[in-house]
Amino acid sequence: MRHLTTFVLSLAFCVPSIAAIAPSAKAQESSAKYSEIKNERVLTVTGRGERSVKTTKARIQLGVNVEGKTAIAVQEEVARQANSIVSRLQQLNVEKLQTTSIQLNPKYVYENNRQRQEGFTGQTSVSFVVAIDQAGSVLDAAVNSGANQIEQISFIATDTELNAAKQLALQDAIKDAQTQSNTVLSALGFTPKTIKTINISDSAIAYPVPQPRMDTFANKAASSVPILAGEQKVEALVTLQITY
Repeated sequence: MRHLTTFVLSLAFCVPSIAAIAPSAKAQESSAKYSEIKNERVLTVTGRGERSVKTTKARIQLGVNVEGKTAIAVQEEVARQANSIVSRLQQLNVEKLQTTSIQLNPKYVYENNRQRQEGFTGQTSVSFVVAIDQAGSVLDAAVNSGANQIEQISFIATDTELNAAKQLALQDAIKDAQTQSNTVLSALGFTPKTIKTINISDSAIAYPVPQPRMDTFANKAASSVPILAGEQKVEALVTLQITY
């Protein structure tokens, strides 16, 4: 009897418990998730959307250029004409009026392959924003007040119009991305499951090409130059990662 008892006890220690053999429900769930992620297939597509916005305002940069014998004389004349121009633009209630540059430089001439200084040149520029239908008359007023250079004219839409166009461009980009993914997966015999990630690129705004710098006005009494507006384009890009 003593030998039999010893054998039974030894058997009890050698047999592992059921809990030790069977994996837990949590372990089975983790294993299933890992297998699903490991075998996950992802399609990446980028959709593009674009909307055009009619411009309603002009951003104008103009200035005055002066030549003289001395630096002080040139600086004083530039200041006088600049004050006249700014005062007139303020009376016309233009938007975002600001000084963009001030320069004073020696003027050199070349004779017999030699350089010598002959006085000074001074220049100052201002920029402002005005409604396109008023741009011509404002330019005339600035010229009559002393401006003798138009450096740049570009056309812009309002912030409200640009933001509305941005939202529509985003919607177009999303539709484009979804159309691309559906076409590709359908052609390959797959079915889209879920959108894994969404990435929105910063919207790009294309400005109309600015008009080039114009030479000094030869005739201040010339009739107004017609100012014709263009369009701004707002582009949006949306990248989707779609599982299938």
